[in-house]
Amino acid sequence: MDRLTALLRFVLFVLIVALVATVSIGVVWRYALGSSLYWATEVPNFLFVWLVFLGAVVAYREKKHIAFTAILDRLSARGWRASELAVHAIVLVFALFLLVTGAMVVNQTLDSPSEALKLPLGYLYSVLPFASLMIAIDAIGAIVGVVRGRGRRQTP
Repeated sequence: MDRLTALLRFVLFVLIVALVATVSIGVVWRYALGSSLYWATEVPNFLFVWLVFLGAVVAYREKKHIAFTAILDRLSARGWRASELAVHAIVLVFALFLLVTGAMVVNQTLDSPSEALKLPLGYLYSVLPFASLMIAIDAIGAIVGVVRGRGRRQTP
């Protein structure tokens, strides 16, 4: 595991702890104290969005995403390489699409404050182009690796 993945895993850990803590505080505040906190819904939503997109980066880097390998395991080495290239190319195109559209959304929402915290919504959405860029870079690396013969599988 490289340093960036280790850092992302630590950030994910912190986000999970913060998510559990803020939801717990919100529940206790509402049911034990009979009042609600103005930020108790918005903060967990922000944390969850960041958790999902950063988690997707780690999952892609560690090849922990969903994969149906029943057919791929029966392919020849050449067929496997072609399917790997196709998969990573599709991921790259989608990541680039999300990068561009995500950057546009961030740009359009930097002046739009969130409901409770009054933070620019662009801060929330900034995870989308960041995560997309990370996945695109990893997809390019995976494509180069398959082309150079460094994929997961070399023989049928």
